[in-house]
Amino acid sequence: MESLREGGKLKVAASMRYLPNVMVCGCGSAGTAIAADVSLMGCQVNLFELPEFEKNIVSIRDHKGIELSGITSSGKTGFAKLNKITTNPEEAIENTELIMVTVPAPAHEAFFEALAPYLAEGQTILVNTGYWASLRMKDLLKRKGVLGKVTVAEEHIMPYLSRTVGPAHAHIYNFKRDLRVSAWPASKNESVYKLVKRVYPQFILSKNVIENNFYPGNPSVHAQITLPKAAFFFEQAREFRFYGEVSLCASKLTDAFDKERIKVAMALGCDVPHAVDWFRRAYQYEGNNLYEMFGKVTNEHAQRWGTDAGNRRVLQEDLCYFFVPMVQFAEALGIEVPVTRAIIEILQIFTDFDYRKKGVTLKDLGMEGFTKKEQFINYVT
Repeated sequence: MESLREGGKLKVAASMRYLPNVMVCGCGSAGTAIAADVSLMGCQVNLFELPEFEKNIVSIRDHKGIELSGITSSGKTGFAKLNKITTNPEEAIENTELIMVTVPAPAHEAFFEALAPYLAEGQTILVNTGYWASLRMKDLLKRKGVLGKVTVAEEHIMPYLSRTVGPAHAHIYNFKRDLRVSAWPASKNESVYKLVKRVYPQFILSKNVIENNFYPGNPSVHAQITLPKAAFFFEQAREFRFYGEVSLCASKLTDAFDKERIKVAMALGCDVPHAVDWFRRAYQYEGNNLYEMFGKVTNEHAQRWGTDAGNRRVLQEDLCYFFVPMVQFAEALGIEVPVTRAIIEILQIFTDFDYRKKGVTLKDLGMEGFTKKEQFINYVT
């Protein structure tokens, strides 16, 4: 399949690829953007929300779809009609080949619990921001008797920077031209790749879910931008343009953290780039460091507003689901990561939140007691 770049957008001839039926789980900023854009690509989309959050889909159900604006992966904007909009998982999952779980990591388990009784042979679950979901959810799927029926894959980061800007209206500030994906076990990678690339041609395979999780993304920026201006974010501002607050100190902190992330990844046999190199490819931003890249008021990231509550949520996700397990990988391999440890310790003081206590452990991932690279690699292969 041939893909072309035209005017900063990824142009792909839909007629050249078979498009799967898709179930999108979650109606937040990510879920609404994904559901709308994938629908505009030509997929039949069922949108599912948990019954306790039914209020999230009322407007979408009334409109029978979502209005989409911004810089989209499909290259299209406007009204996206959805096939089903429901809180009934059995109804939403029917006749779908690809199930996308778009919610933050702490909500993964609730959606897997809801989906498990209705999963069918051959379906693929793609967790759009993985945070080790394939390993964290495998015991749940095994208990439910469906682990062998389905494939669980992880995307290393959401495909968009997006936000819900009105009832049944999603806006995409920018989309990523470089997305990484891997399944557990990695022996299923090729079949997953063929499926997800039909929807997002910019997908590239990682060797395994370890490499996928160590690929740069959210953990390289949120804590690093927050710390140098912690008083502003936590005490002074109610709303802020988060990426517009990037400082030179934040850029230096990203560089220091990335040295440790890359060192641990290399010890695990993974090939991952510096965050700035990936941001340059993914967003087509110019700059030699985080400050030059994101600290421009014309940058799409700098236009997106955020809140204290939202920032605290992403910090909990990044630290609990990546920083804490990264430190444990480092300990198992005898690698020192003082910058990563310091970020956790300082943010625990500032936020009054115990990231270590709530964080993912190697035991949670099924890797307790591993001390050699080969043990880790064999487990995910």
